[in-house]
Amino acid sequence: MSGLRRVVDARGALQRLVTAADVGELDAICRRHGVRLLGAFGSATRPDDDGRDDVEPHDLDIAVSFLEEPPPILALLDDLARLTDYDGLDLAVIDGAHPVLRARALVGVPLYEAEPGLYATTQMAALGEERDTAWLRALDRKLLAT
Repeated sequence: MSGLRRVVDARGALQRLVTAADVGELDAICRRHGVRLLGAFGSATRPDDDGRDDVEPHDLDIAVSFLEEPPPILALLDDLARLTDYDGLDLAVIDGAHPVLRARALVGVPLYEAEPGLYATTQMAALGEERDTAWLRALDRKLLAT
C-alpha cells in the first residue's frame, strides 16, 4: 500500500467504493476475503453541513465484520486501497468490538452484506447493545471520578 499515490480524497474514495458496490466489484473482493459486512462511517460519509469548504476528512473509516477467524485484515485493506487508489483507509473490525464502536461504525453507508438484511439487523443489535450498556459506562465514569 505504501506505493499508492494519493490521487483522491476520502470522499472520492468513498464514491469509488459505492460505485464498486453498485457494479459488483466490491462484492467479489468481500467474498474473496470472507467479509460478512462492510460499510463506511465517520466524517467522510457526512455532508459538510457547517458551510466550511476548507475542512476535508483526513481518512475514510471502514467498518468490517468477518465470517471466520483469523480475518485477512491486511489483504482486505490492500485490495480496498488498490480499488480506491487511496491510502487513507482506517479499518475498524467490529467483531467483538466495544458496543459504542460497533454502534457508531454501523451508522453510515452500507457497502456489502453477505446476505440480504444482515446489515440492518446487525446495526439494530449494535444500537440496542449500546443503549442497554449505557448505564455501565456511566457507572465507570462515576467510579473513576471518585
